[in-house]
Amino acid sequence: MTTTKHNQTRANGTLPRVPHLEGAKDRYRMKGLAFGLMLSAAVVASSPARAQDGAVWLDGITVIGTRTEVSVQDNPASVTVIDQQQLERRAPESIAEMLRDVPGVEVVDSSAAGMKRLRIRGESSARVTILVDGQEMTDHSTFGTPILIDPSNVERIDVVRGPASVLYGAKAIGGVINIITKRGSEKPVELELGGAYYSGTKGKQGWAALSGTINSLDYRISGTLADHEDRKVPSGRYTSTGRLDGTSFDSDDLYLHLGHTFGAANNHYLALKVEQNRLTTENWTDPESLVFPITDFRIDLPQRDRQKIGVYYDGKNLGPVLRNVHVDAFYQTIDRLFMNEVVMRPTPAAPNRSVTVTSTSDDQIVNFGGTIQADFQFHPDHETIVGAHYLSDGLDTAKTSSTISRGFPFPVPPTLGDDRDKAFIRTASAFAQNTWSFAQDFKLATGIRYHHIETELDETTSATRTPQSNSEGQVVTSASLVYTGIQDTTLRAHYAEGYITPTLLQLFTDTAAGRGTNTYGNPNLDTETSRSYEIGARYNADGLALDLAGFYTTAKDYITTVRCGTGPACPAGALAAEYIYDNVDAATTFGIELMAEYAVPGTAFTPYVSGAWTRRKLEFQRFDTYNSNTPELSGRIGVRYDTVISGFNLWTDLFVRTASGVKLSSWNETASAVDTDTLSGWTTLNFAFGGPLTADESATFAVHLNNLTDEEYRSSFDELPGIGRSVEVSARVKF
Repeated sequence: MTTTKHNQTRANGTLPRVPHLEGAKDRYRMKGLAFGLMLSAAVVASSPARAQDGAVWLDGITVIGTRTEVSVQDNPASVTVIDQQQLERRAPESIAEMLRDVPGVEVVDSSAAGMKRLRIRGESSARVTILVDGQEMTDHSTFGTPILIDPSNVERIDVVRGPASVLYGAKAIGGVINIITKRGSEKPVELELGGAYYSGTKGKQGWAALSGTINSLDYRISGTLADHEDRKVPSGRYTSTGRLDGTSFDSDDLYLHLGHTFGAANNHYLALKVEQNRLTTENWTDPESLVFPITDFRIDLPQRDRQKIGVYYDGKNLGPVLRNVHVDAFYQTIDRLFMNEVVMRPTPAAPNRSVTVTSTSDDQIVNFGGTIQADFQFHPDHETIVGAHYLSDGLDTAKTSSTISRGFPFPVPPTLGDDRDKAFIRTASAFAQNTWSFAQDFKLATGIRYHHIETELDETTSATRTPQSNSEGQVVTSASLVYTGIQDTTLRAHYAEGYITPTLLQLFTDTAAGRGTNTYGNPNLDTETSRSYEIGARYNADGLALDLAGFYTTAKDYITTVRCGTGPACPAGALAAEYIYDNVDAATTFGIELMAEYAVPGTAFTPYVSGAWTRRKLEFQRFDTYNSNTPELSGRIGVRYDTVISGFNLWTDLFVRTASGVKLSSWNETASAVDTDTLSGWTTLNFAFGGPLTADESATFAVHLNNLTDEEYRSSFDELPGIGRSVEVSARVKF
């Protein structure tokens, strides 16, 4: 039996259509579109056309996808590179925003502004590996790793869409994001200042950096401050005031880089990087998500701090057999404080009675580890890499809970809880990949990785468990074939496996946060695994650049929560209505991803499109569904124009972002039926322009006019409602 939530004001989570208002809204959208087109035309008409240099994004060199230097064009995996020019044409308040238009990538924030994460091909952000300079960021939560990196310090961002655990280890079921930070500038001393204003949040962001290269030493020191108020959204379903309560946040960042180039051929490089990121944010609660008897739900995140120190060594072109060597090591701490309050009214007959559950979690995560990799060429037709990786991942968490009952005819004393757990996951792995060039135009790459994982509950005050440890091994493989025998064209086929170990929270910790009732850890959880099959084609010639991929992925042993009355054995004394983590779910995902652009001959126009068609089926304990909170269609369509006015290279970009609606089905324990919520599809019109402010391009600016038609929308149930009509203005100057 399937039931659907509805009432007089909404059906399946959408507002009813009002014909005359819908018509007015359509006319308003057309006015916004006309405004954007006229503004773009005005810029175009004011200056002569400039010939395009041609598409270059397929020519970019990246190590993502192969761990060796390969162009995007010839990469066997589905990869995307965001380069420095793209980063400087926008001043996003987060790195995640720069990846919003990558096919198959979705930005999520789990209702916490400023803590944006990424999903890839429908996989949750907990199943995406986040790397900074090749070193893993971890976050033991059900939401995944937030990308808390200062955008002004980022040189480029490399993305792998799809499993990549052979080369990048655990968590890489959905894909890999590698954020490469900046080194020193080419000048001996260079001062960079920048700032941005975001009208949608009344946000202000400023940064300063001092960098340079003196002889063989390069350096960079920088700092950033950001402050954002509650976001502005169209009045309607989510707010009547035009502001979304609980969406303010502020952050600050410090960064230090020191590098040294040495050796007779200047082919050795040693670097030290130090980072500090601090964030304070609130949490927005969708009123429609409050299910009786919950009448109020609040989350506060007053602390989310990260400190890291990393060292790196690279040796290039060392000899005819041992070509390259890479070694890195790091130490990182994350301090976070989570506060949650849930208010419940037990019965309609007693509206003055309430139960308030307050929970806190004060956590410290400590990571350290490193990687060593050697690149060999034992034969002219074979390139071989071998390496080893170690990661120690520790969580020290102190949780408190308090339950207070009011309005009862007899005194009910408060129920207090205070637990502390200290647990570890230690992973040691070895990997190898060989790329064989044969038959002139073919390359076959095969890879394997063995992981040895140890989990340990070292200390606990819980009455339901004792210190314990466990270990297991995991083998994953990959294979790919690339064919370049057709001029300007690359064809590829790719197979890859992924896996992710349970988090320490899922294994060992108990919490009342989020539901107001206990959720227990399960030390007997298995790893989640996936297999992915891809075929793809890339073309780059005559002004046309095309990257097309089709994929099919299966995943199993997904970890979710089940009631103690229906799942595995819960601790003694647990109630049947409480929860425990268990391996019960699976998923099948398939789709097509496209990136294409065409430089129109004889003009400076470049129309482009990027997008994805995705179908994702979830298999739960009681039902299967395609209502997986993933849009079937999503993408960006636009046209860029590059021109020269009085010797200044200026650019404009007129585009729409669009996505089909999403549905999310879940099991209703009370009704023993499936509930389905729906979000409508949406389209926003956007216009951006910018360029240099000085002849030597030492000062630049960018302006983004977002959501010109003031569309009310929400991309998924894992993301906040979108900002309404707004402006982003940014500028930077170098001395």
